[in-house]
Amino acid sequence: MASESQMRSNESVGKRLLNVREAAQYMGLQADTVYKKARLRELPSVKVGRALRFDVKALSRFVEQHTIETLE
Repeated sequence: MASESQMRSNESVGKRLLNVREAAQYMGLQADTVYKKARLRELPSVKVGRALRFDVKALSRFVEQHTIETLE
């Protein structure tokens, strides 16, 4: 049986990888758009078996790298 600390670390790993619906919500996009951008390698993604997952940290970096600064 898994210890409580192992279960807590598994929860944090589970929260780090988002499914398509969660990634779409996080990015403010439609799920179809997320699938398309992942297929075109415009969004960083991970294949876990046949499932497509998105690392929250990688999505955050993607947003930071593609942020357009305002002109002042």
